[in-house]
Amino acid sequence: MNAFEAASKDGRADQLAAELSQLFEKYNLAGADRTEIPATFLKVTVTKP
Repeated sequence: MNAFEAASKDGRADQLAAELSQLFEKYNLAGADRTEIPATFLKVTVTKP
């Protein structure tokens, strides 16, 4: 939501929505009735003793 707020301030909310729609359509492997977007996420946390 912060991205849309920032884009709205610059008058680019429509552009952001269009780009997100393109990404969704490109990477959604499930078709029209479901959503399946493969993704990889790795979070590494290092603590110093």
